Amino acid sequence: MAETKLRSLTMTSKGQVTISVWARKALGLDKGDTLIEMVVGNCIVLLPQNQVLAETARKAQEAIKHAGVTAEEIIHEADRLRDARTAERYPDL
Repeated sequence: MAETKLRSLTMTSKGQVTISVWARKALGLDKGDTLIEMVVGNCIVLLPQNQVLAETARKAQEAIKHAGVTAEEIIHEADRLRDARTAERYPDL
């Protein structure tokens, strides 16, 4: 399990904080990387966006595989739903 270290961060007048080199290296973060901010109770949680998206994509792929659905079937159903919604909202088109 990853080592837990507590560090304090000081917020600037613009709301900016600096993430330590240790934390950036531990998470593989680099200049320009995007973090997702989430408020949980009275805490602020920062999540590396690329890792969150990669995990979400992996879970979606597993769910699709488990459901036995192909990418073509998903695209076809999305197109069908879009066309039905458009027809419902804009019947004169």
